[in-house]
Amino acid sequence: MKYYVSISTFLSLALVITASTVLAGQGPETIDLKATYKVEGKKSAVIFSHHAHQENLECSKCHKSSAGGGPLVVEIVKLTTTKNDFHKKFCWPCHVEMKVPKGKSCKTCHPK
Repeated sequence: MKYYVSISTFLSLALVITASTVLAGQGPETIDLKATYKVEGKKSAVIFSHHAHQENLECSKCHKSSAGGGPLVVEIVKLTTTKNDFHKKFCWPCHVEMKVPKGKSCKTCHPK
């Protein structure tokens, strides 16, 4: 059941991001990853600054389409604990690769 919920959540998010990209020309300003992806955990929500990332990265760094929006380059399936797929496959590896200042600090993304 969780698998189907994750897929439907992801597809809904892809549709929202795609629609937002078309309407705004650049996608949503921010994305609440915990609410959008139903991430379970004790840490505070990551409010992902989509526009700030767009200023420094090509859309294809995160999205399968070079035009941006839609599916991410990695599949986000595990949504529990600090070893969720955002940490293991997506955000953390990119922060390490890009040498983000304070990129290894929890407080960089989780303000509380």
